[in-house]
Amino acid sequence: MRPIRTNVLLTVLVLCLLPVTANAEKWNQLSEIAQQVLTPLKASWDTLPRSEQKSFIGVAEAYSSLPPEKQQRLISQIHEWAGLTHEQREQAREKFKAFSKVPEDKREAVKEMVREQEQE
Repeated sequence: MRPIRTNVLLTVLVLCLLPVTANAEKWNQLSEIAQQVLTPLKASWDTLPRSEQKSFIGVAEAYSSLPPEKQQRLISQIHEWAGLTHEQREQAREKFKAFSKVPEDKREAVKEMVREQEQE
């Protein structure tokens, strides 16, 4: 009897934790402004990882406080991101992680180097 109770207890604990980790934001639960800003992602919203959804929601909430030129840039970047494949998104994440490790005083030089390579 004891092993069965342990298994049941473990199962209940796991099930209690699942909603916290697996719950995704539903598109229709987003604020109106978030839906407007994130429209390019609407079709793939349900497939995005929860962490990515949270990041985009934060971006959308900050949108109205940005100057118009930054708002336009943000919308453009969201459109670009929405058009990427899963593999391309993974590559972009890896590049971002690598760039984050570059000391701030050298970041501009790295950006310029990347721009030059892209033009070749």
